[in-house]
Amino acid sequence: MSDIAADPQGGVYVNPSTPPALVLTASHTTYPHRILTRFNSMTEAGADVLEDESLEYLITHIFCPLRLPDGDDHSLDNDRALSRAAYSAACAYSQYTSSIQWQGIVDMLRRLNLTMSSNSLDEVLLEFQIQSMKAGDVFVYLIRAQNAAVTIRRQLYETLVESFEVSPRTEAVMGAAGKLVCSYPGPAIAVPNKVFDDSVFRAELANFLSMMDKDVLAASQTCKAGSKVVEERDTAHPRYITELLTGILRGVGCPAEIKRINKRIGDDVVWNDSRLPWRRSSLWLVIRVAMQATLDRNGPGQCVYKAFMLFFMNDLARQARLRNMSNDVLQWISAKLSRRLMKLGSEAPEWLSEIVSKTCTDIGSLLNERWVQVQADEATSPTWNPSTLNFSADTKLTLLNSSGYISNALWSHYLASPHAHFEPKSHLRRTLDAFLSTDRTCFQRAYDESPYMTLYDLEREVGEGIDGWVACISQPAIDDACERLELLASSYSSAAMKSYKGNPEDLSRMLLTVVELWIALDKLVLSQISILRDYSPEVPDSLLHRLLLRDPLHLQRLPLAVEYVRQRVYHAKDGYSVFSDAVDQRRFAVRYFDLSPDLQFLRDRILNAAHVQKEAKRQELAEANERHARLSEEASRTTHTYSTNRYGQEVHDSSSRCPRCRLDKVIKQMKITVHEWPLPRDPQQVARVVFELNPPMSFDMWRSAIFHLLLDLCSPKVQPADRHLILRGYSGLQVYYMNHSRSRITLASDTKPFTTCHYKETILPSEESKVCVNNGLTFYAFDNKASIPTSAAFGACDISSRCTYQLPTGPYQNMQLYLKDTIHTSNEVLCSQANCDKDLSIHEFIVYGHLRSGPSLQWLNMLREIRAGTLRFRHDEVHLLFAQASCQVGPVSRASSLEWHEELRYASFRHSLLKELEVLVTTVSGNWLEVMTMATVTFLVTRILAMNVEDDDGTTDVQALELLNKVREKTFHWVSELSEKLEKATSETEREDLQGRLRDVAVICRSTFEVGALDARQLLCSPRSLEVLLSCAIIAHDNIPAKLDTLSTMSRLLISRDRRLAWKLEQIVSSFVKEGNGGINLAIKRIWPAYCAKNARWERAGPENCSWFTTNISASEGQQTQEISLDILDGTLLVNGRPLGRLPLNIQNDPLFASIFGGQVLEVVPGDMAGMEYATRGFISQHCVYFRMAGGELVIRAKKYGHSDVVQLIPPHVLASDLPSVLIEKHVHWLNLCTGTIEVRPLLSLWHSSEDNW
Repeated sequence: MSDIAADPQGGVYVNPSTPPALVLTASHTTYPHRILTRFNSMTEAGADVLEDESLEYLITHIFCPLRLPDGDDHSLDNDRALSRAAYSAACAYSQYTSSIQWQGIVDMLRRLNLTMSSNSLDEVLLEFQIQSMKAGDVFVYLIRAQNAAVTIRRQLYETLVESFEVSPRTEAVMGAAGKLVCSYPGPAIAVPNKVFDDSVFRAELANFLSMMDKDVLAASQTCKAGSKVVEERDTAHPRYITELLTGILRGVGCPAEIKRINKRIGDDVVWNDSRLPWRRSSLWLVIRVAMQATLDRNGPGQCVYKAFMLFFMNDLARQARLRNMSNDVLQWISAKLSRRLMKLGSEAPEWLSEIVSKTCTDIGSLLNERWVQVQADEATSPTWNPSTLNFSADTKLTLLNSSGYISNALWSHYLASPHAHFEPKSHLRRTLDAFLSTDRTCFQRAYDESPYMTLYDLEREVGEGIDGWVACISQPAIDDACERLELLASSYSSAAMKSYKGNPEDLSRMLLTVVELWIALDKLVLSQISILRDYSPEVPDSLLHRLLLRDPLHLQRLPLAVEYVRQRVYHAKDGYSVFSDAVDQRRFAVRYFDLSPDLQFLRDRILNAAHVQKEAKRQELAEANERHARLSEEASRTTHTYSTNRYGQEVHDSSSRCPRCRLDKVIKQMKITVHEWPLPRDPQQVARVVFELNPPMSFDMWRSAIFHLLLDLCSPKVQPADRHLILRGYSGLQVYYMNHSRSRITLASDTKPFTTCHYKETILPSEESKVCVNNGLTFYAFDNKASIPTSAAFGACDISSRCTYQLPTGPYQNMQLYLKDTIHTSNEVLCSQANCDKDLSIHEFIVYGHLRSGPSLQWLNMLREIRAGTLRFRHDEVHLLFAQASCQVGPVSRASSLEWHEELRYASFRHSLLKELEVLVTTVSGNWLEVMTMATVTFLVTRILAMNVEDDDGTTDVQALELLNKVREKTFHWVSELSEKLEKATSETEREDLQGRLRDVAVICRSTFEVGALDARQLLCSPRSLEVLLSCAIIAHDNIPAKLDTLSTMSRLLISRDRRLAWKLEQIVSSFVKEGNGGINLAIKRIWPAYCAKNARWERAGPENCSWFTTNISASEGQQTQEISLDILDGTLLVNGRPLGRLPLNIQNDPLFASIFGGQVLEVVPGDMAGMEYATRGFISQHCVYFRMAGGELVIRAKKYGHSDVVQLIPPHVLASDLPSVLIEKHVHWLNLCTGTIEVRPLLSLWHSSEDNW
């Protein structure tokens, strides 16, 4: 029969090779006697007198008074006190009983007390106790982590192992009407003593119980909000003891028939604002069950058990009386003792009845004495005389701690802060020459200063001027220019990947820009190394099919990039690849080496030096062999030496004294290091290695740029490959290695060189063929940055994840596949109807899937669905589908047109599409919830205009611009409507929702200006258009949170589009503002009704490229001159250098502000109250609220509309020592600066005064 064993991970398996013993772990330990005996020196019975805390714990868990603790009071010290008290009581009880079985109970409690001496069961102690068992012994162990107990009973021929659950489940305890009736013990297994006495069995059983006492394996779980979580307030399931251990023991034993006992368990679950509930001591239950079951089986039975319990409880009661416990606890103890004594009746020993009666009498006397003292104290209390009371004086608070703050608030008058002249921070706009200058840190410094603007500037500059820059590079400057291009491409793309994360539109622009930088680099390299034209550029033109582009400039640049790549592929020879591992005469490194005198000279240097080193090694070998022969001859002539020890025996001298042994040792240790030839034997491999020692700088940067583009940007992260050594780490060639700082491609070898492996030395004597060895390396091309071979680098190149919108969680989530690709068929969509979400109609599911089914049908499908109206255009997912279909460029034809977008070249199609879009706008124009419909319409119309296809009469462009104007006016009306709703919003949830909608509507309204430069100039010359553009910019800015991560993906996408639009229109807007276009004044007036400078002149606030404009409002009676500043890029509006839209962060983050307004974003204006910096733009519960930071502390004042009284908020910490906590917590305290009174209002009604308030 196979034995049961357990692996170190805790799993159980069958091991037929083990001896017939229980094995629970893989390790067995034999403990020295000195370790085991340390347990015998432990204090076996503690002091009879308990500490106050421990006594209170014992009283609570043994007597269970009416008032139980509100939470868990368990501790290791309390368990020790309980086990020690039970053992001490058992020892004391021995003198009153003649039962021979009682000594077994005492021994059992003594062993239990020992096991409670540490935080967990000590394995050494357990093994020692089990080993020392003799017939009749009973051991009991509390397995705390498993909520179980194990009892081991030694009999004559077998040993019983019993187990049971300790603390019942919370549900069972709370669900019982009275006490729980439980049967003890649980399962019992009889193990033959022959097996139980096996040392391995005992060791592993002790190890198992020790580990189970510590490891939490079966924690209770509960369901919260639909999720399974650990419920630490419930007890653990004891299955690993009552089931697992029982099951293991059944393999070496058999179930035992035993006598069980029934107990009525008085437990409870009490919890009140505590982490864990109060549960009755599990150790106390283990003690009672072990004692009662043992006595019940061995003769004395229930009488002795109950008598001992009464004896033990009487001893605790005696100590409780001496410790002056509370009256109710003492009364409960006395009642418990009397009840137990009464239940024993005549079976109670006379001596026990006497001592219990005396204890109850003493408790009663103590309670009577206390009652007499209470009556005496009451008799001496002063008489009550109402005529002496002074209610007015007794109800006044002195406010000693807060009086200083209150006095300062009542008498201080803040002076108005002087208005410093606003100095805007201007970001320097770099040109392409600056980005590609010899200052290698230019881009990074610009990016750190203004990330998104720097990325936009670089993309614009590359698109407009990279060809001109390349044309100006002379032949001697090509290497440096290539290094600068590679560095810029790497720095730019790394920064863009971080800033553009999750935005496929921006990532598409980034990829196009990097490709254009690589094309520029490729042109320079080809002008220097003409043979590179024979090799594949490795960049496939299909890579660009995934890009999402709709800007006219990008759509013009794309065909040029595609055509360049196609021409490079066309002129490349079939099978010629720079990154191939095959080494023959066609390889680039070999061909370049044959054409390079410098590399050939480098090879000759290496070979000449190697010949010199080899000749030196030959000479060294000859000398070493000669010395070896000389020493060997000398050793042959030398004899061993011997001496006589003290016993008269002749013995050999030690090796250090024997001359022959010394010589033999020297000869044996003689070795010589090998000389490894530094280059491979194959001439073409030699050319390859020498080439990689000093590759052309331009070519090195070219391939580094390709790897960065195709591997770092366009491929998923690859698993690094192991390699032993790279070329620059090979000692034989290190001195010749020319390190390029931007290089990433090198040679690597998986085999070790002779100089670092165990062959690096050979014993003497030796031969030249064994000492002068060939090169042991097998080189292959290796990307040192990604740590992968170059031959396996581009297999997973795919940018679809970067250039595809990701559908958010919701009913459309299952349709990501239909948004991503155009290769699915209509039949596949129909067959996948089972994937339709329950919140989506089957018709909409099919239409959504069909729209991109077939790349050339996308525009026709979009026209059809706009007319049909099956899709709900208000949903973000529908907008993303239309955006993906209309912007993914797809293949570029030989005629440089976009094959997927041919329909847009036909005026009839554009006219039909615009007509249907106009009908759609008319349909939804009455509901601002359809804002995403307007976004989709605007997106498609601007996409049509971006094609730059002119009609014979130009009617469709006019039609498109008129439709954009209609969308603009309607969405601007929605902006006004939502602004009014936001001012009237009362709840924080409603305000946050309206702020998000207002922000999205504002940026969508601005998106109607995303047209060509000429059309944009014509649009913005109108003051009305400029008003719409700038006022929406201000509104959007005021409602964008500080952290965009809190917004939805769609909102972040809209903000990104708006940011790029602002940069595109910057020059046009700046020119109109400088020319005096009144639209800017109209925009300020719409945002700030108090603004009254209709014809104010605006001037640029900084250098020519500064986006800030300022104007001054002349002073009038009762007012001061104000300086108004506006950033036309991001919509920041400042008055006297302060934001009009929102409070500064130091006020928003102040704890006092957070306690009143939470995360609410308040719209503010400069305060008109003396000394107050800001005031809310609108009313909050008919109050205008003012803010000021004074000495680092926030001051908040309020004035109710139509009233003259001004109140100031007192921070809670000021009054914390003067008012009770009930009036501090969840309350606010307003100081009336006019009357000097303080009103304490509940936080929930902080704006409402009431006579019921304090």
